[in-house]
Amino acid sequence: MPADLIKDKSVKIYKLEENKHPYVAKGEKEAKVTRQGNQVHVYMTAIRSHLTPDNIEGVKVGDEVYFHVTNLEQDWDIPHGFTIRGSKTAEILVMPGETQTLYWKAEKAGVIPFYCTDFCSALHQEMQGYIRVSPAGSNVPLKYGTGDDMVQ
Repeated sequence: MPADLIKDKSVKIYKLEENKHPYVAKGEKEAKVTRQGNQVHVYMTAIRSHLTPDNIEGVKVGDEVYFHVTNLEQDWDIPHGFTIRGSKTAEILVMPGETQTLYWKAEKAGVIPFYCTDFCSALHQEMQGYIRVSPAGSNVPLKYGTGDDMVQ
């Protein structure tokens, strides 16, 4: 097939204001973590040098966790990848302005790392965080934040 048939149809930037994903976070102030029974929804943002939130507590063994990652970049060549250790899905690739969802089930208690999987800048290795999984039935409150700033 000639490249002329598809080259003008390639989407390089998803405008944030046009992102209609039901779990989009259009800025870091919209990042949050919510619980609905045993489902935990993480509204996460990715931008060069960090993920928001990068510290999550209060998830319990048996919880189904949905990481809804929005790439806040608007440079067409800065996608971000995302995965969490133990994920049954290898990773997601999130293009600039786009939101993608990665499902993960908390199967054991402990501190589990998550991170960006697509090299994006000199500070790529800073794009990581942790989720602390507590035993089933525990009363650890759901908290999240970036750096030392935690919200309950």
